[in-house]
Amino acid sequence: MLAGPDMLVAGLMERVRGAARSRYRGAALGDFAPLTGAELADEVEQHPPFGRLQLEPAALIRAGLTTAAVPRPTPIAWTRADLDVDARLGARALARTGLAGRGRSSDCLDGGLVAPGTLAVADALDWLDALALPVGPLTTDAALQRAAEVWEIVRPHVLICDAPSYAFLTAAGYQRPDAFAVLLTPNDAVALAAPPRAGVFRVFSVPQVATFVAGECAAHAGYHLAADAVLAEIVDASGRPVREGGGGRLLLTTLLRSLALLRFDTGLRAGLDAGPCSCGDDHPRLRFDVG
Repeated sequence: MLAGPDMLVAGLMERVRGAARSRYRGAALGDFAPLTGAELADEVEQHPPFGRLQLEPAALIRAGLTTAAVPRPTPIAWTRADLDVDARLGARALARTGLAGRGRSSDCLDGGLVAPGTLAVADALDWLDALALPVGPLTTDAALQRAAEVWEIVRPHVLICDAPSYAFLTAAGYQRPDAFAVLLTPNDAVALAAPPRAGVFRVFSVPQVATFVAGECAAHAGYHLAADAVLAEIVDASGRPVREGGGGRLLLTTLLRSLALLRFDTGLRAGLDAGPCSCGDDHPRLRFDVG
């Protein structure tokens, strides 16, 4: 069973009230106006290196850049606890592809500063006890040839890609793995809302909120939200909640992360379905709409 969202939000607000140097001042989550990507980028620039977002004084042990739903690359960071949560959520998302312990995977993600990247995927695979084989982004024939030579030996069950690498692999006709896991950010709105494809499991990633916010299951009936770590709100143009099952702007709130984002505006239109899924997963599902 999932922890009650009211309990998780209450815990978050207790942390907000106890934070010594946070930007947040309010008694309830609804007191905060939606935070746009531009406002987040400005907050970080005006209060370097990561803004006044951290609720606890835990050490920051990893940093990166996000380009998701922000007007320019913006530094973000993680504590050890943040990375552990991300790894747990990632293991669950990747397990929906059929990947299990001792399974083999390979990722085609950036290995440097930009998130989501190969470090977050490696953490998730470690949590899952699955093999990780990073080969870097694949956007040229030469890069694909080098990777394919290794894949012929290792034979990964799942290839983990971002949108550009998946598009290149699809155009090249590469169909070796059992499944693709494709990490998509708010910048990939059309791909998020496109009809599902057999053997392709899309993962919704907003690195400043969570690397693995939501992901498709075998039923391909929406993206299961990591509701034990992220709160999703669907609101109208005035910021008011829409009726249950209705569509609107998607706001995300971190429930556990040390560098907290409250009501972050993804810039996407979506709906939230809390009904049962045929896969048996009781996490609610996001559905995206480019209209």
